[in-house]
Amino acid sequence: MDQAVPVIVLLTDFGLGDPYVGQMKGVLANSAPRARVVDLSHGVEPYRVAQAAFFLRASAEYFPPGSIFVCVVDPGVGSERKMVLAQCGQSFFLAPDNGLLSLLLSTTKEDSRLFDVSPAVAPASATFHGRDLFTPLAARLAAGEKPEELGHKLDPAALVRGNWAEPRTEGGSIIASVLHADRFGNLVLNLSAASWSPRLPVGGQVRVQSGAGRSMGFGKPGPSRHAARVVTHYAELAPNELGILVGSQGYMELALNQASAAKSLGLGLEAEVTLELPAGSR
Repeated sequence: MDQAVPVIVLLTDFGLGDPYVGQMKGVLANSAPRARVVDLSHGVEPYRVAQAAFFLRASAEYFPPGSIFVCVVDPGVGSERKMVLAQCGQSFFLAPDNGLLSLLLSTTKEDSRLFDVSPAVAPASATFHGRDLFTPLAARLAAGEKPEELGHKLDPAALVRGNWAEPRTEGGSIIASVLHADRFGNLVLNLSAASWSPRLPVGGQVRVQSGAGRSMGFGKPGPSRHAARVVTHYAELAPNELGILVGSQGYMELALNQASAAKSLGLGLEAEVTLELPAGSR
């Protein structure tokens, strides 16, 4: 890296109630004191690799070239899973080999190099690789070490794929799943706007079917089916009207105007959602 101040970005499921994030920052304060440390999020739901993959994919482009991302959502910590370093363009991404990099690499694979940076010797702690392994590697990158000095090249085909469902079409329907429910209750689906918004033209309408829900505040819990209007922004929707739109993170969202679609539909992370398209747009 050049002499610019290195940017190190942290993404974890650690939350802020425990000392884990602070300890990682302490390691960086000692070993990379010039670095600017940015918290992307520590609010990933525990063990939810797909949600972390979405956060990373949606956010990486907003950081300067040369940024170093430390991504630790690691249900397999201490096991034989690999530790991976991806160089995408000028930026670096450290993560466990559990699919966390899948969404990012799906858009950058032609400009990416992968390295296995698993340690030859186990660290003192078998349960906190974020502090003891990933963070020191980030500091070494910030000091100017090259990926080749940290590990050996890795065949992309050897990388673990995300174990979550990919979107698909069945007849006249799109089968999607929930990547994220934000604090407003908007449901981010695993439908990238670039690929799927042409199937969902503004002004149209779809039927949303899910396996569980409160029927928009009335009726009994159970399978639910609701009309959703395709709009460009939330204020186009009437109160308690369900809509679908291209969200700010580049994915399709289910939303209510000033209410929680997540609560009304009873949907959480990785829940399956079926969008039934009108006959003319199938």
